[in-house]
Amino acid sequence: MTVKIILTVILGGILGYFFPQYSTSMEPVISISLLLMMFFVGLDFGQDKNIFLQIKKEGKVFLAYPLLIAFGSLFGAFVAGLFLPIGILESLACGSAFGWYSLSGPLLGKLVSDELGSIAFLSNLFRELCSFFLIPIFAKKSQKADTINPLVFASGGATTMDSTLPVVSQVSGPKTTLAAFVSGAVLTILAPFLLQLFAFMLNY
Repeated sequence: MTVKIILTVILGGILGYFFPQYSTSMEPVISISLLLMMFFVGLDFGQDKNIFLQIKKEGKVFLAYPLLIAFGSLFGAFVAGLFLPIGILESLACGSAFGWYSLSGPLLGKLVSDELGSIAFLSNLFRELCSFFLIPIFAKKSQKADTINPLVFASGGATTMDSTLPVVSQVSGPKTTLAAFVSGAVLTILAPFLLQLFAFMLNY
């Protein structure tokens, strides 16, 4: 499965590079495909009768993962800011999107500068692309369906609620998939607030 996912991403990248004119016309197909994959992920959840009992029993654990991922992402952005010419606050602003490139680019571009918006867009896009490669690799470390392997979905950040969730579902058990979905949802809620907070700090 790991090789198939990696080859699929590479093939898509090659086709997109040589035939960019088809990228816009493919958006409806991509949206429908993503919705279908999410539907089947939901079916997978529904087949596990104990999944909702697990949520109730381990709710605090599920919420701990996105908070730790958020802390790790911001800490990494802080360290990167020490060495990058854009500065620490700018780096934190980019990192606070947690992979949500379609939000971070336009928002920081509007609130701060076009340059920072471009950096945020590219860095978060790169995070999502890397996740497609890293998720299957980390999944091999834990194949048990009844355990949660946070390494599987940590790299995906906010994207584990949608675009990278099908990949998580393919290579891990329902418990890890559920934790990934909850993590992505929480980070998706946090991202807009943090982006605006850092934008405010950069402007004043």
